[in-house]
Amino acid sequence: MGKDAHLVWRHLTRQPGGAVLALATDGKTVLAGTASGAFLARHDADSWETLAFPHTWGRLELANPVVIAPWGDRYIATPSGLFRQQPNGTWQRCLEGGTIVAIRTTTEGNRRLVIVADQLDGILVSANAGTDWEPANAGLPQLVEVVDLVVSPQFERDRTVLLVAADGAFLSRSRRWSWHEIESAPTSLECGALTTDETGRLSLFLGGDAGLFRSRDRGRTWERIALPVEGSCSLLATDPTGRHLAAAIDRSIVRTADQGENWDCLPALPSHVLSLAVLDREHLVAGTLAHGCLVWEDQAGTWQERNAGLYGRLPVGIVARRSHELLVADYSGTVLHSPDGGSTWQRALLDRGIAQFAGGPTGPVFALALDTLLRSSDGHDWEPVRDIEELSESAWLLASDDGGTVCLVQYNLEPTLEPLVSLAFSRDSGATWQEHRTRAFALVEGAALAPDGRALAVLALRAGDLQPTLSLAFLPTEQWIMHRWPEALPETSLVRLLWSATGETLLAVVDTDVWLVRHPLERPRIARVGRLDAPASALGRAGSAGWFLASGTRLWHCASSGTLRALGPDGPEQTVVALTGDPTATGLAGYAADVGGSIWSFLAGETSR
Repeated sequence: MGKDAHLVWRHLTRQPGGAVLALATDGKTVLAGTASGAFLARHDADSWETLAFPHTWGRLELANPVVIAPWGDRYIATPSGLFRQQPNGTWQRCLEGGTIVAIRTTTEGNRRLVIVADQLDGILVSANAGTDWEPANAGLPQLVEVVDLVVSPQFERDRTVLLVAADGAFLSRSRRWSWHEIESAPTSLECGALTTDETGRLSLFLGGDAGLFRSRDRGRTWERIALPVEGSCSLLATDPTGRHLAAAIDRSIVRTADQGENWDCLPALPSHVLSLAVLDREHLVAGTLAHGCLVWEDQAGTWQERNAGLYGRLPVGIVARRSHELLVADYSGTVLHSPDGGSTWQRALLDRGIAQFAGGPTGPVFALALDTLLRSSDGHDWEPVRDIEELSESAWLLASDDGGTVCLVQYNLEPTLEPLVSLAFSRDSGATWQEHRTRAFALVEGAALAPDGRALAVLALRAGDLQPTLSLAFLPTEQWIMHRWPEALPETSLVRLLWSATGETLLAVVDTDVWLVRHPLERPRIARVGRLDAPASALGRAGSAGWFLASGTRLWHCASSGTLRALGPDGPEQTVVALTGDPTATGLAGYAADVGGSIWSFLAGETSR
């Protein structure tokens, strides 16, 4: 009789608040979108209600953007598509996949219009609340980077829609959705707004790096608005009537009730503003990076946190120490530290968003922000060790087991469209740095650092012939040893790499295929050992016993011998995005963090079958 591993899960903590990516309101209720999902609350309620898909649809995660339609429906965009929830709770999938950056809703007679801006498909319009769709791109350049889309509060009368691109703006004023470029519009834009006064006069607003601009003649001329605070204008929002406008400048909110003639500045918020909803003249909600939602009411005269039931802490890394310490960092810039394996927790706020987090069982840990790399020996006190001019979307922060070697690999396309890979590394925990650049690769899809920090492995397409290769470099040299990968690597592959604890084997997961590379620093033997039921969402070492893998909510174990098996039962209800083994355990045990911000411990016991 054989034996299976039976997982015992223990929920350790889940902290409310965090990063609120999107907000919407109809003046009475507020809809919030976070990495954890979508949440609904009445404006005067003390807590939030979680919106959940039907059980067979999977998990509602990474909700951004969101909107509440005038007819009461809620529209929520996720990487899986655009979804509609009616007031009676019924769900409808309106669009598949896509990269939606803005959703707007309005009415025209009996028609219920939903207008979507997608990074790939441009503008899509539905006249029946999201069931049928038509493109609406006439007059737009083929390649336009849409950052915002705004519908006139009196659309049935003027049919005006403002499309804001990174380098300009466009107006449509016809039923045929014909766009015309606003030639005099400012550039380097981030947001837009349309407001109206009691006479129906329309004002256009554009915000960006140079501040806030207003046009009162439908875009022919623009004036820069002098605001009570200086800085880049990153967000604009109006109440449902279009009479009251608010703007976000870093941590400050300014607002106007007379089309921008007079402004008042609210007290500064404790964190950067990511989203904004204006309910009326006296009430607004700000979604922040680290402190969740804060509500402003004129009568109270102060910002009040309102985060009961609201979760937005997307974990970016988890580190387990030989001292039984546990460190978890999330996107909001919060680092949770437990000195006792998850029984008690302390919190440190870094005051900036964290993209990646790395460290080993001993030594310092590292946090990668957009503009700097930070180091800490205890998870509480942090210091910058390297400035970053511009963080690439394809970047890997890697650290050796003792934190002595730290490496940042970045893949970029130059303005000439030539690929460039930069490798910055330190052999003294970030005190001094070396940097190498290479054009040897057309595309890098994954990277991993050996546990002793001696060697770096990347899975990439070689420049010139686009041959997929496993390439290795011994640090500090920049000379690459390239080995042919057995199969093609599509550009859209999801690749994850992780060395074994001994450094003798490399685990590679390409989409759902699991590969082992034995003796990668000598004569590599590359073999596929199995397949997951979904792309891997996280990897972690299982000590000398191999690796843990997560695919959604399911956990797997891959032994050093290559045996791959699913572990059950599933514990987290949301996608596991960070995973590590317990370096103090003798069996299969570790820690996991899911996209909802929950942190778990797990232990695999043997059961007979």
